[in-house]
Amino acid sequence: MTGPLAGVRVLVPRPPGRGTALTGLLHEAGAQVEAVPLISFEPPADPGRLDLAVLDLAAGTWDWVALTSVTAVDAVLSRAAALAVHPLVPADTRVAVVGRSTADAVRAAGLPVDLQPPGAGSAAELARVWPTGDGTVLLPRSALAADDLPEALRGRGWTVTEVDAYRTTVHPVPDRIAADLRSGDLGAVLLTSTSTATALAATPLAAGVIVVAIGAATAQAAVAAGLTVHRIAERPSDTGLLDALLDAVPHRRAPTSSLEPTHPER
Repeated sequence: MTGPLAGVRVLVPRPPGRGTALTGLLHEAGAQVEAVPLISFEPPADPGRLDLAVLDLAAGTWDWVALTSVTAVDAVLSRAAALAVHPLVPADTRVAVVGRSTADAVRAAGLPVDLQPPGAGSAAELARVWPTGDGTVLLPRSALAADDLPEALRGRGWTVTEVDAYRTTVHPVPDRIAADLRSGDLGAVLLTSTSTATALAATPLAAGVIVVAIGAATAQAAVAAGLTVHRIAERPSDTGLLDALLDAVPHRRAPTSSLEPTHPER
């Protein structure tokens, strides 16, 4: 196999159904991909609360709904379909998203996107572009999500209702993968969320294993878990991860050392 990543085995720790585009990009660059589902997404512990939120959303209870991941979009749409709710978002309710993938998922469902941060986007960037106001916001997201976004919105005058749309479950690293990470037979790891960093925390990595994080919060969570981070993607996207890995492989620059633990996304 040829390409800038020829001969490099790369761990992509994404659950089933995720990461297909990233895997394709890595293959095109010559990498050997090990796709291992170190996390999975489950229904919330209290699904009834999500159902009520979906019904209230359709009834126009909130001025805004903020969707911060494709998984949150899928969870809300799934419950809306089960409850036969249509339309899900009334014409006078605005929709905010984080990232292009989330925006694409929202538009694919026939919903508008009224606010999106520039570039690939992040929760922090969404908070920065959110207008000041005194209305209401529904925020359906992971049960493990940090408080940064809702606190920022409340600081701008909004009343925020948070509801667990899904749970993130962390799975142990399979023995075969752990052995290859310890020996260095796996040459690189792409951390796609803070939960994937948590999943890898108990597995020692050989000194030559390159670790790339999808964003600053994921990198900070990795450092807090004892991992060494060599690159942070400039854009929290599949192409951003690939570019960061391509930058790290030929240069083997010094790892990132100025990170401090913070409240990461999940």
